[in-house]
Amino acid sequence: MQLSCPHCHYSREVAEEKLPVAASRVKCPQCGGSFSLPSRPDASSLPKSATTVERISCPACGKDQRQTDACVYCGLIFARYAAQARATAPVAPQLDAVELRPKAGFWLRLVALMIDGLLVLVLQVICGLLLVTIGSDGFQPNGRVALLIQLFSLLLSLVYWVFFTGYCGQTPGKMLLRLQVVRTDGQPLGYAKAFYRETLGKFVSGIILGIGYLMAAFDDQKQALHDRMANTYVIKL
Repeated sequence: MQLSCPHCHYSREVAEEKLPVAASRVKCPQCGGSFSLPSRPDASSLPKSATTVERISCPACGKDQRQTDACVYCGLIFARYAAQARATAPVAPQLDAVELRPKAGFWLRLVALMIDGLLVLVLQVICGLLLVTIGSDGFQPNGRVALLIQLFSLLLSLVYWVFFTGYCGQTPGKMLLRLQVVRTDGQPLGYAKAFYRETLGKFVSGIILGIGYLMAAFDDQKQALHDRMANTYVIKL
């Protein structure tokens, strides 16, 4: 507070907290004259920032102190610490985003399955004819060639389903109908998860009289049994 003597005009800056609370007059140290103190604002009328002091607890040393740019005890710069914490914070998985996506129903998935089955059959027939032509005389396959054709057809089917599903979550049939296989936690599907879903998962779904496939018609998230085993959804794009 700036105090100025009205008699000799002597002026001096005095901290307001050093003035007695009940004092109404002060004495000039230069001329000895007394004068009234200027009126001080009522604390209740001051804004909150003027009557209270913001405090902070240092995240490094835990010391409680006034709000400043850096810790007065350990020197930690609060703004830099907050920026680093935001940069290193783990990203929460997009569970809700995946769960809320529209799911493909049983009939739509069945049509995609039939399209893929037809494509696999065509590839198997073409490759089988090539093997017969190479390994037999006059399109009459012997037992060894027939076994080779069966093994090759099984391998071709396995590679077809696992490769396309693991690569982008879409076989050609699903691409045509704008469907995609995704994980329930929003992470990339990957070949390992696709292999598990397309081999063991679908084997279990089919061996129980196809009931595992029919589950997609009644499940609230339209998941077949192999989807539940692999934690996947089939969504609409």
